[in-house]
Amino acid sequence: METSVSTRKQLYVDAAVDTPVSDRRRLLTYALPEHLAGRVAPRHLIWVPLRKELRLAIVVRVHDEAPAFPVRPVYAPVEPAFCLSERQWELVQWIAETTLCSLFEAASPCLPPGVGQRSVEHLRLRSPDGAGDLKLTRTQQALVDLLAERGETSLEAARKALGRSLTSVVAKLEAAGVIERTARVVSGAPRTPTARYVRLITPDGVDLHRAPAQRRALEVIRRRVALAGDEPIPWHDLVRRPGVTAAALQALAERGVIEILELPAPSAPPAQPRPGAGSTYLTPEQAAAWRTLLAALRAGEPEEFLLHGITGSGKTEIYLRAAAWCVGRGKQVIMLVPEIALAAQTVARFNERFPGQVAVLHSTLPPATRYHTWRAVAEGRIPIVVGPRSALFAPLERVGLVILDEEHEGAYKQDNPPRYHAREVARRLIRQHNAVLLLGSATPDVTTYYAAETGAIRLLELPTRVGPRVLGKRGRPEHRTLDLPEVQVVDMRLELSQGHTHIFSRPLQAALRRAVESGEQAILFLNRRGAATLIQCRACGHVEQCPFCDVPLVYHADQRLLLCHRCNQRQPPPSRCPACGSSAVGYYGTGTQRVEAEVRRLIPGARVLRWDQDALRRGVEHRHLMQRVLRHEVDVIVGTQMVAKGLDFPLVSTVGIINADTLLHLPDIRSAERTFQLLTQVAGRAGRRTPGARVIVQSYTPDHYAIDAASRHDYAAFYREEIAFRRKHGYPPFRRLIRFVYRHPDEVTCQTTAAEVADLLAATADRLGARDVDLLGPTPAFTAKVRGRYQWQILLRGADSHAVASAVDLDPGWAIDVDPLSVL
Repeated sequence: METSVSTRKQLYVDAAVDTPVSDRRRLLTYALPEHLAGRVAPRHLIWVPLRKELRLAIVVRVHDEAPAFPVRPVYAPVEPAFCLSERQWELVQWIAETTLCSLFEAASPCLPPGVGQRSVEHLRLRSPDGAGDLKLTRTQQALVDLLAERGETSLEAARKALGRSLTSVVAKLEAAGVIERTARVVSGAPRTPTARYVRLITPDGVDLHRAPAQRRALEVIRRRVALAGDEPIPWHDLVRRPGVTAAALQALAERGVIEILELPAPSAPPAQPRPGAGSTYLTPEQAAAWRTLLAALRAGEPEEFLLHGITGSGKTEIYLRAAAWCVGRGKQVIMLVPEIALAAQTVARFNERFPGQVAVLHSTLPPATRYHTWRAVAEGRIPIVVGPRSALFAPLERVGLVILDEEHEGAYKQDNPPRYHAREVARRLIRQHNAVLLLGSATPDVTTYYAAETGAIRLLELPTRVGPRVLGKRGRPEHRTLDLPEVQVVDMRLELSQGHTHIFSRPLQAALRRAVESGEQAILFLNRRGAATLIQCRACGHVEQCPFCDVPLVYHADQRLLLCHRCNQRQPPPSRCPACGSSAVGYYGTGTQRVEAEVRRLIPGARVLRWDQDALRRGVEHRHLMQRVLRHEVDVIVGTQMVAKGLDFPLVSTVGIINADTLLHLPDIRSAERTFQLLTQVAGRAGRRTPGARVIVQSYTPDHYAIDAASRHDYAAFYREEIAFRRKHGYPPFRRLIRFVYRHPDEVTCQTTAAEVADLLAATADRLGARDVDLLGPTPAFTAKVRGRYQWQILLRGADSHAVASAVDLDPGWAIDVDPLSVL
């Protein structure tokens, strides 16, 4: 008699797990349970046990090679199932090798929103008799009794039942062997957002003579049905109409006249096309740029362009035309902005031009909304994605165009693993899709402009501002050009020598008064928050510093507190010096709060708006501030760099830059570049609709080439000086940089570890025969202590630096930044 014996081999998976590792290439091996065979394959996202918790992991390989050590089984696939596409996986591998991070870190931007938040921790007793003879506290005993009564219970449910956080209680009971923790996967995706709708069922035959409110509501519903057909009517549209109440609608539903439905909410409210949308006339410079770009789009080959256009030159119209061409041919578009909070106007213009076709993706969206939008993009229902750098990883399969607006912005560089730059990922992405990359800026990154100058990418230029549209000679509409605003640099050393000590120079005071009296608006820019940036004893020189970061505390008058702008440490200002006891405590320096107060004193009655991070932390949103400015409820805007990035203020005629030297003298290779970019961008907020605008730049070093070039709106002059400096000192784009930073709470350990790694890097360079590599450091970082942890850094410079860095395995405490934007 024959018997059937299963010959199936035990399968295993090698997975990249979400856990810090010293060897970034390390994979962990797990057994694949028989019931999961066929459900788990390479590039799938799964849950695996690691120590006492569940972790996300990505399957790299499935095989039947039994390891020489015991392994734990895979817990479960992520639900709903998720698998990276082959194109995504190729991009993930490239990011991991380029930025020197682990495979899971490289893949994390591609994962569905909220996927890592769907495992729930549970508690259970290890034995039926609970704690046995152990002496327990009242709370510990209450938890044991709860678990004995209910059995396995989620930690969150136990916390609610007992009204305690249970953090230390659970830890102590687990250490004593009384309870154990486990994790359970919660099935299903985040809940899809829904909205209420009303559908008419019985329009006639209902006596509402004694119910006037219901009768009025039914009349409104009948009119809507007559106009729009039988489609469900949004609830909020009805209750906003005169005479319609929620109670009347509920009563009609109880009578069976209408049906109240819960349907999926739209991912974004449909935008209405603005008058003339899609029919904007181009200036000759715009038309020439568009013809060149259109030829590249038609060619269907990967190509990169730098659109160098001065502020107000109409770059956004070129973006919109290119996007329209792609969407019209079934291709998809990624539109990147530096920060989503500052990009309301760009998002609005895309929504106006492409109503119902734009998805906005960013990390601050509510989880359910973000997931719902992500799914709509993945299913191909929305062809345009707008967002910050993370939008590059939206699940698109037919990308035809990637746009980076304000491509010079540092926000495009990720500051934690994977430390990618959006520009470099976009370059890889367009090669995968045979798409076009369009980099737009009035002040391009020096490395980008060098690539254009040397022919690595193509340069498109918009050298003039787009003015109002008028009727031309042949009766056709055409644009008039606008001059850039006049810039006056005020030497604050001269002001001081003449006895003028006010934070506003005399020319700036006169310009402010003139703008307010003329019914125009002004911007005062200072990249420092607070009222005073230094609290110092005039008797002994003691400076109030953050105990965790070793940086001066900043006085915020509205809160009457000293704040650390790095770790948010807060403490009251001292009435006496804590070092010598003297009452001679002085407040020095200038922040946006002080500027605001000085404007109110200088021009009583002026309506002043402060636009900085402190204002936003009080619950105010960027769009609300923008609406106040556009409604002319504000005369003077006092702001940080938030007001410098791509915003369009039609009535601003005057810009005052309080201190142009704020960034200039920092010991960083890009300090001059950042200064030029920021001054040019801020100055570009003035005179965008009418001529005669004016910019006042206050500086103690007015002869510096960055300030001088910015005052003349002369990018070419700045570039010539800066590229010569970079070439002389071997900085990017001529030699590559890699920054290693180590943080530790003990200063000696931090320094010693940094020295050991520097020796290791030097030895590795010798072993590899690396010729073009310099080792700089180790040295303390510019800010030597942050949040109680000391910082030491090492720089590798040269063409061989990446090969050396990739050959070294470092502890997870090290941060490696390839091509850093700052070495501070």
